[in-house]
Amino acid sequence: MTRINREHLQKRIAQHYINIANKQKHIIVKHFLQEKFRRQIIYSIVKKYEDSSYVGGKPRSGRSKKLSRGKLTRLKRLQWASGVIKKQRAPKYTDQQLEEIPARARRLYRILSNNDFDLIMDDEKYVLLQDQSVPTNRGFYTSDKRTTPSQIKFKRIQKFEPKILVWIAISENGISKLFFFKTKASC
Repeated sequence: MTRINREHLQKRIAQHYINIANKQKHIIVKHFLQEKFRRQIIYSIVKKYEDSSYVGGKPRSGRSKKLSRGKLTRLKRLQWASGVIKKQRAPKYTDQQLEEIPARARRLYRILSNNDFDLIMDDEKYVLLQDQSVPTNRGFYTSDKRTTPSQIKFKRIQKFEPKILVWIAISENGISKLFFFKTKASC
């Protein structure tokens, strides 16, 4: 029940309680039970009226949830004028990270210059088995939607579609063979 409907019901019950039922609860309960309202709701509204002589929603405190368009523009204008809002790029590195870069680069160069290791690079890619992985294949073309079969309009998709893992490695010794693996779960 929306707030407006609830307030309307509260006012109806209060008016009926005063004017028709002569403040007799059993009459008002009987009347509103026939309208399919719960007994507990009727009694709680009557009790609320007896306690405070008031029904309906009271004005709520606190700020409004939304600003009007005029207030929002005024706020933006004030913030821009005072320099509060200023768009800035977030730095990629902290000052400490920038200071550590030369030392780490020297350490990596010393390790690589000893020639007592094999440098290996690898990469992997997951490829979907369905044609839905290509964005242009996600829709369908038709001249009349009503004549299009439902199996074309509504395609069921799995939450975790089967994929194929493609992996390759490169080193000083050469390139590895491609490795394919069909995954059963999400990766």
